[in-house]
Amino acid sequence: MQNKPIIVAGGAGYIGSHFCHVAAERGFTPIVVDSIHPCSQRVAAYRGAAARRHRLEVADIADEARIAELLAHYRPLAAVCFAALIDVAESVARPDLYWDRNYTRPMRFFRALAAGGVRHLVFSSTAAVYAGTAGTAALAEDGPLDPASPYGLSKLACELMLQGAGESHRPAPGLRFGAPEADWPPPPSASGPAGSAFPGLASLALRYFNASGAHPEADLGEVHDPETHLIPRALAAALGRRPREGRAALTVNGDDYPTPDGTCVRDYVHVLDLADAHVAAIEYLLDGGRSDAVNLGSGSGCSIRQVVSAIERVTGDGFATRTGPRRPGDAASLVADIAKAGRLLGWRPRRGLEEIVASAAAFHRRHGFA
Repeated sequence: MQNKPIIVAGGAGYIGSHFCHVAAERGFTPIVVDSIHPCSQRVAAYRGAAARRHRLEVADIADEARIAELLAHYRPLAAVCFAALIDVAESVARPDLYWDRNYTRPMRFFRALAAGGVRHLVFSSTAAVYAGTAGTAALAEDGPLDPASPYGLSKLACELMLQGAGESHRPAPGLRFGAPEADWPPPPSASGPAGSAFPGLASLALRYFNASGAHPEADLGEVHDPETHLIPRALAAALGRRPREGRAALTVNGDDYPTPDGTCVRDYVHVLDLADAHVAAIEYLLDGGRSDAVNLGSGSGCSIRQVVSAIERVTGDGFATRTGPRRPGDAASLVADIAKAGRLLGWRPRRGLEEIVASAAAFHRRHGFA
């Protein structure tokens, strides 16, 4: 008999695979719903291997009939939605793609969940909902929301349609959603709907800051192609197999931000701490918790140069960097106020930057680089 089954959309991906591993250790039975593709052959092979440790159903989350079949078969207690595209710069270049993958398709998935009797949903959101307003102060959930990219806008649109506008959903004045026309769903208004578009579906939106690190003992880590995240890119420069003088330099995108050393400041949180938070979020909802939005981060920021220094300390090897142009949609500083996660979920991160870098380095040493 299934032991506490949960549907995990996007469970073959980076954060999703780590969550499934931790959730299974905590007595849940993850059912991974993932299309696996589109991605490179190398990434697809890794994702498929990670997902097949659990029950894997290869499906498009927008296929409401297929989702209805899975819900009737597995009768899950809850659902978690990780499925999304995550590249901020790509979203600026291809907003139509991001509105389709990060808004239209998840909305159809949520409608299928509600129709199938699922009453508890944990939704993967992002610190990018704050990007247009980010300064140097820690960002709290009740602050103004002003995404600077289609990626952040599409995630905020999902939050508003799941929960409506409330104290944790305060879009900045003048904010507009530019979703393409479709028969369903409509884009939310700037003020948000009066309530959820999915009555009966309680949801907790978890706004990630910079997910990082790996679980090398479980052979889980970060595998993207191309890779856009700082720590695996920097590790590729530090641990590359070519002679030192032939290694590709790490490109630092912008050194003229209003931060102490001119490079972007980000809040790095270990992926296993995120997994722990998702388990706590499911338990919160199953215990009758109300819909809300919660930040997940470390509560402190590190600049790109500080991360580079940490990687040099952990690997014992220096590497070359070069300065490139700023990336579209990047904010100078994004640091989480995590007090609410402590109050609501009893959660605090347990792993710092050194452990993040060491775990990621161990995983990448094992797997090498394309």
